[in-house]
Amino acid sequence: MEEFERKPAEVRIPKAALDAFAAALSVRTAAMRTWSDGIQWMYAMGTWDEPHLEIALMPGGEEVWLRMSTDRSVMAVWTIEQWHGFVEQLPDATPPQG
Repeated sequence: MEEFERKPAEVRIPKAALDAFAAALSVRTAAMRTWSDGIQWMYAMGTWDEPHLEIALMPGGEEVWLRMSTDRSVMAVWTIEQWHGFVEQLPDATPPQG
């Protein structure tokens, strides 16, 4: 897997993109695409042709990367705890396993 230099960055995620992804997770309709570096990015099914949020669970399960399809060069990094906190706030959310 390609190593990335980490430096502070601002990732602007429009509310509509976040809402679409949250809805997809709530009803378990997220799709995946695997990039050439082997990272699998999830996105809300049916949104590929419009600006959308992409999320990847990093190997080891300690981090979640978030990026917008409009600028894949910039990512936000959440801890798995931050991710679980977000998911738990979704309607009909199920608690994280493990």
